[in-house]
Amino acid sequence: MKIGEVLQVIADCPQSFRSVPEEAIKHGYQLLTEPKKVGQDIYFYIKVVK
Repeated sequence: MKIGEVLQVIADCPQSFRSVPEEAIKHGYQLLTEPKKVGQDIYFYIKVVK
């Protein structure tokens, strides 16, 4: 992915609510919004910043 692009991640594992944002930030990416739960799915929007 290129700088500025946004990745949408859809997960259904309850642990991902915490682990996906932690790993994104740990690797230098930006979490654009708080995770959003829709039914069993959790949506994440992650921006490439480096």
